[in-house]
Amino acid sequence: MSSDLDITLRTIAREGEALLAAAERRPDAAVRACPGWSTTDLAIHITSVHRRVAHWCANRLAEPARWPDHEPPDPSVPWEWCRDGLDLVVAALGGIGPDDAVWSWTDRRDGGFYHRRMLHETVIHHWDVQDAIGTPGHIDAEIATDGVNELTEVGLRYRGDGTSIEYPDGDVLLERSDGTDRWRLRAMDGTLLVARNGDAGTSADATVHGHAEDLLLYLWGRRGHVTVNGDTDVAEAWTRVAP
Repeated sequence: MSSDLDITLRTIAREGEALLAAAERRPDAAVRACPGWSTTDLAIHITSVHRRVAHWCANRLAEPARWPDHEPPDPSVPWEWCRDGLDLVVAALGGIGPDDAVWSWTDRRDGGFYHRRMLHETVIHHWDVQDAIGTPGHIDAEIATDGVNELTEVGLRYRGDGTSIEYPDGDVLLERSDGTDRWRLRAMDGTLLVARNGDAGTSADATVHGHAEDLLLYLWGRRGHVTVNGDTDVAEAWTRVAP
């Protein structure tokens, strides 16, 4: 196992356990990013994702299939089922190589896709639970920067159910205030176009400044601590593109 993959797996395990521990302490807290959901509902959701991906990766599936134990025996106290699911996904991701073929809903269909996707899925939902219980945490800048890249490559381009995505008419420029990374997002004929760093230019209909984690939260519609210049309606519209 490569050192990078080992770090990824340990991060997924750590973030996943922290998510579940926080949710178990406050099982009825409302999750702002998921209206109508409690922290227990979110724990069940992330575990369903973990168990689904574990099944697909462990079996190297070439097309999607139903996974076993897709619901907890008792949804009011799902914690053992959740922790078993976390163990399953970490083991399955550790057993599949980055280049090993496995189905996904995107044009990238290999183990590396799921190594990265499960890292960011778990990190953002850990933040959601922390936010729900009143102790929003910090997302590492390196993880957050890759999270923005991953979101522009996956979440802002594809839907798991295959539905099309509607993009705002205007473009937005994201600028890190704790680094040099920059992203310009715009759409042409229904296709997302992303320019990075030197190719991003210096102006757009809206410019959003913030730390890497806040830009990630902004793009996920979590309203990070960002500064917006230009067309605020355009900036707001881009927060509604992610699933």
